[in-house]
Amino acid sequence: MSKKFLIIFIFLFSLFATNAFALITYKQSKVVTSDSDQIRGINFKPDGTIMYVTEREANPDTVLQYSLTVPFDISTATLSSQTSIHPVVLPHVIVFKPDGTRMFIVNNTGTKIEQFSLSTPWQTSSLAHEGTYNVSGESQLRTVTFKPDGTRMYVTGQNKKIIKEYTLDVPWDITDSDTVNNTANSASHASIEDNPRNLQFHPDGTVLYLAGNETNSIKKYELSTPWDITSSSLSFSQSYSLTAQLSNMRGFVFTANFTKLYVTDDISSGANTIFEYSISCAGTITCGNPSNDSNVKAIVEAQVELSKRIIKHNTLPVFHRIEWLRRHKNKDNLSNLNAQIEFTNKKVSKLVQGLKSLKKNNNNNLDEKDWHDWSEGRISFGKGKGVTTSPKDIHSYGFSIGTDRIKEEDRDAMYGYVFQYGNDQVDIGHNGTKLYTDSYSISRYSTKLRDNKTFTDGIIGVSFLDIHHHRVTYANILKGDRNGKQIFGSINLGKRLNDEKVNFNPGIKIDLGYTELAAFRENNTLGNSSADELIYKKQNVKSALASIGVLLDKTDNRNDGKLINHHGRLEYIADLSPSSDAEFYYVSSQSTIYKYTVDNKTKHNYRVGYGFDLTYLSGFSVVANFERFGANGKGHSNELYLSLGYVPIDETKFALHFNYDENLKTGINIVKNNKGFSLKFNIDADLDNSNQNSNIYINKSF
Repeated sequence: MSKKFLIIFIFLFSLFATNAFALITYKQSKVVTSDSDQIRGINFKPDGTIMYVTEREANPDTVLQYSLTVPFDISTATLSSQTSIHPVVLPHVIVFKPDGTRMFIVNNTGTKIEQFSLSTPWQTSSLAHEGTYNVSGESQLRTVTFKPDGTRMYVTGQNKKIIKEYTLDVPWDITDSDTVNNTANSASHASIEDNPRNLQFHPDGTVLYLAGNETNSIKKYELSTPWDITSSSLSFSQSYSLTAQLSNMRGFVFTANFTKLYVTDDISSGANTIFEYSISCAGTITCGNPSNDSNVKAIVEAQVELSKRIIKHNTLPVFHRIEWLRRHKNKDNLSNLNAQIEFTNKKVSKLVQGLKSLKKNNNNNLDEKDWHDWSEGRISFGKGKGVTTSPKDIHSYGFSIGTDRIKEEDRDAMYGYVFQYGNDQVDIGHNGTKLYTDSYSISRYSTKLRDNKTFTDGIIGVSFLDIHHHRVTYANILKGDRNGKQIFGSINLGKRLNDEKVNFNPGIKIDLGYTELAAFRENNTLGNSSADELIYKKQNVKSALASIGVLLDKTDNRNDGKLINHHGRLEYIADLSPSSDAEFYYVSSQSTIYKYTVDNKTKHNYRVGYGFDLTYLSGFSVVANFERFGANGKGHSNELYLSLGYVPIDETKFALHFNYDENLKTGINIVKNNKGFSLKFNIDADLDNSNQNSNIYINKSF
């Protein structure tokens, strides 16, 4: 081995052995010597507007409260109050209940943890001492921390050098010794940190950080079982040295979103200083493999599932239309919805108006009676399960507006065009990660009846996707916009077997699709951890489904002026789609590309449904389909398709309107003009909250 190579090797090894890859970046410091004699513990109000520091003085010991004009920016901190914390002597760590109504401080002289109440949340000037808990076996208790729900407490000290775990029968209350129970769980840190000053868990309990002035460094432990500090679960991971700034660490705290670290130091010269650091990857310090992150995997899977779901939502309404045509082939008017449709979504409204104008212009060259308009609305709710990914809640809505005509050369064939809009939202996990999608589709469809029994249906179309990506990691919000485009097609072969009472329609169907998702970048909109940002490369999704099933329908003639047709279905769906590879990398480290392969985990699926057509002689009609899709134990969706129609009589107008923001809202408006009187009836419903409002108005024009 050459001397030059040996030097390079030693240099690289030294980088690895220290914190050269740690991505803890020193930002600034603030000297508080004029405010304090000897600073110790530090903490913040969750919004970063207040900072708390404990200090030891001869008489009395106090807690300093600072106001920050810029959240978490210690350079803007000004002392706002200085409050005695008697009976604490030599205070150390300071911890708050999440709502700011309780405060806990370690009494470094002895074995005590002192509990205080705050009559005004987060205002230490309103504190009152509530009680004490004595920790046995320690001569110098140093730190305390809690599980976020307040049901577990962890302590350590300088004497035993072990972390002890306690359960609290009453969350966030240690004043009754009978309700604080030692679980006998403990972990030694003597070989890692001989003089501990604080410890803090990651909010999910999978990582523990310990630090002290023996080495002036942050020690990271991994927990295979969250909140379990036994040796079988706890393992030392890495050490991050802060000696470049520190000489005598006294306390530390990570912000709630784990994007910043603050450390107190009272060096021998007497300069009491607070140091601020930024964390490159929230909660982990070092950027981990994002392909192992359950939320990242879930949001990638959600986009693959979305590509398939949009195809389904674009093809099924067309097949509902074609099935309706077969049930009503002898009717003179084949428009199942001669109704005005109103949309509160401005973009959608403009598109619909454009289609209406286009059709009106085309009617100049066509026999208007040959074209038949139709529309259908849809709402859907579902859940997705994952073994290694976060669970998903899915809810969406959409509508279809189409027109078709019988071929002049073949009265057993029909073709048409349909425009479709869909809004899809997927809630991932429980921390606020979401996926919002708007889709716009145009399709051509046709149906052909052979020998009066066998039929062939076909669809081909294109879709354009506008995906809004919203990922939350340790309270950091990462957003990105992704475009997509897809082409899809479907063919259905079946036979209509007529019986005196029931029509039997067996068939097979093939659905194919290809989706191209554009590359995009996440941007941090909340928090300070820019290195959590990922860049996703272009991704292709191929889908192939084969279905076999049967549709049954029966028509009942009523004497009360209405005709009702019942129909139900049962299908088996085989998902033959290949896997799809998603590739991504950190903005801060673009040389390392990570990959997550979305395998087809739902090969066996089913579809069951029931629907009815209700037609009144007056011209009013209702077409409804309820369908449930199941995915091999991996999730399900419940979907409702609805068409409401009215053939205008005596200047009656019917309107179905949709609105979707945080809630799913829909409504019906009916306006009837008769002899100068205008009668308006409307129903507005919130489908998420089961709220409904109805109104009737009568106006007379003079």
